[in-house]
Amino acid sequence: MALHRSARWTRVLAIFVLCFALRLVVGLVIDATVPVIKRADVYSDIAANLIRGQGFVVEVNGAPITWRAPLYPAFLAVLYGLFGEHNGTAVFIAQTALDSVSAVLIFWMGTRLFGESVGFFSAVVFALHPISAYYSLRFMPEPLFTLAVVATTAAWLAAVQSLRPIAFLGVGASIAVAALVKPVALGLCPFLAAGALYRLRNDPRCAGIVVMALTLACLLVLAPWTLRNYRVTGNVVAVATGGGYALWLGNQMVSEGQEDWEVDDVTRAHLFDLRNAVFATAEVSDHRVVSVSNSETTRSFIQPVNITVEEDRAFLHAAWREIASHPFDSAMLAVRKFFRFWFSIFLPENRWAQFYIVIFQTLFLAFAVFGMMEGKQRGGILFLLLPPVIFLTVIHAVTFATIRYSLPALAILTIFMSAGVREAVRALNEKFGMSVGVSLVRSVQAILLGKTGLSYQRRRS
Repeated sequence: MALHRSARWTRVLAIFVLCFALRLVVGLVIDATVPVIKRADVYSDIAANLIRGQGFVVEVNGAPITWRAPLYPAFLAVLYGLFGEHNGTAVFIAQTALDSVSAVLIFWMGTRLFGESVGFFSAVVFALHPISAYYSLRFMPEPLFTLAVVATTAAWLAAVQSLRPIAFLGVGASIAVAALVKPVALGLCPFLAAGALYRLRNDPRCAGIVVMALTLACLLVLAPWTLRNYRVTGNVVAVATGGGYALWLGNQMVSEGQEDWEVDDVTRAHLFDLRNAVFATAEVSDHRVVSVSNSETTRSFIQPVNITVEEDRAFLHAAWREIASHPFDSAMLAVRKFFRFWFSIFLPENRWAQFYIVIFQTLFLAFAVFGMMEGKQRGGILFLLLPPVIFLTVIHAVTFATIRYSLPALAILTIFMSAGVREAVRALNEKFGMSVGVSLVRSVQAILLGKTGLSYQRRRS
């Protein structure tokens, strides 16, 4: 038993080290060849103020804000405390480590569902994924959020396969942690609860228990931050404000649901006028905006310092009025946002890569669909992996979409993509009598896992 446990941990460590090295190399190459705006949001400012003892604020001596979730600024604050403020190298290395943990979880899920070759290949593909590696360099929550969503998916897989209430406690806690990185993940709670009800539709008592366990764990983890928000605002805010603003921004016909960096000067001015008009309806007399661009070579991205509960409600009402006044155009815009979610580069400075990204993502998703067909034949695998992917795709098609929001979904889809590649290679080998890739995969696995770990895995399979 001890030998088997040692072999498992050796395998996990080998995967982590390999993926860390690969992601590190890809990130360094990107940093050397592509313009990267590393500090492009208020997260870094909040983190700096946290370690200075100013609290969860954007500006020194500013009011506490509710517009951003706490975990990513706290993550940066820990790094700043250890290595100095705005230390890009420390952030890159730490986020590379987060991505490597995600790769280990991807390896575990892929191995459990499709076998070790798919698990191994999935982890490597994720480590090499250029879009994900690009965001390892930025002071943005995507690496931490990707890890939280992948962990939630792994917890969901284990819970659905075991159907033990204690396992669903892990699902609820994981959802809450993800929501404390980015509030959009909070929608996974009712979404996965509905999935659990469907799975256990023939056992109402068990269904009720697991849904209660999932929901209770989520609420308990969120409770401390929700209480803080109540003390600050006098309103119940589970994680952060901004949902109404995202819905409003993503459904503006004047800008076609795009951010100010993506539109021309005339459209940008019109968008700002519309935004200021909504602020005025919330009766806030001193609402300031702040520039969060930290690059002298890039136009400034102007955004609010904070969005209060009243302002967020005003944006929500304005968004519904906009959608109701243009229902067909809003539906067509949702289709375009679906494309942006998977393919569209946000920064104009990187638009030169748009064609290459479309080709890369098309191939990636095509193999993923092929892998989904294989998963469907095995039974139940789609239900185990796809719910978070579907949720993130739909919620961003409704609100605001750009390719960085797809990164957690892409991490999960690497498993299907790898299964699709394996099936495609197997079909070619059978048709032409070849053995492409088989010896290479076995050799790499033997080098990484050692003879003991590999022989143990073969005995299990």
